Amino acid sequence: MAWRDATVGQSIVMVANGAIRAAQVVTGVLTIFLYATEKGYWQDHGLPDALTFEFVLGSFAIVTGLALGVMPFKLSYRPVALACPWDLAMFFMYSAAFGTMRSINSKFTTEWFRHEQQTNDGLFSTRKLAMYSKVWVDLAGMLVFLVSSIMGAVLLWVGRRNKITGGHSAV
Repeated sequence: MAWRDATVGQSIVMVANGAIRAAQVVTGVLTIFLYATEKGYWQDHGLPDALTFEFVLGSFAIVTGLALGVMPFKLSYRPVALACPWDLAMFFMYSAAFGTMRSINSKFTTEWFRHEQQTNDGLFSTRKLAMYSKVWVDLAGMLVFLVSSIMGAVLLWVGRRNKITGGHSAV
C-alpha cells in the first residue's frame, strides 16, 4: 500500500515516520560534519579510530533515514516496521559512540595531551570544549533511533493484532 492507498491513520503514521527519518538524516549529517573538523587535530592522540567510527555511524544514519523514509511513500510501511531490529542496532551503536566520546572527554581533565602549539593553550581549550559539546549529537542519535525502533515494534504488534481481530491495520 502506497501513500495514495493509505487511510488517514496510516497517512499519519507515514508522516510521523518521515519526520523521524528526517531527524535521523540530520543527526547523521551533523555527526559527520561536526567530527570531521576534529579528526586532523586529534590525529596524534589515538582518537582517529573513535572518530572514524563516528563517520561510519553518521553514514549509516543517513542511508537508513533516506531509505526507510522514502520507502513507505512508494511501497508499504511494513518493510519499514520490519526494520526495527536495525533501528535498535543503530541505537546501540550510537550508545557505544556516546559512551566512548564521553570517556574520551573525561580524559581531557585527567590526562596530559601534547598538542600542536604548546604555547597556545587557548586552541587546545577551544578544541576540548568543542568535543564536549559535540558528544550530545550522539545522544540525539540515540534517542531518535530508540523512538524509531519502538515505533516500528509497536506498529508491527498493532498490525498483527488487527489481522487477528479483523480491524484496520496501521501497517
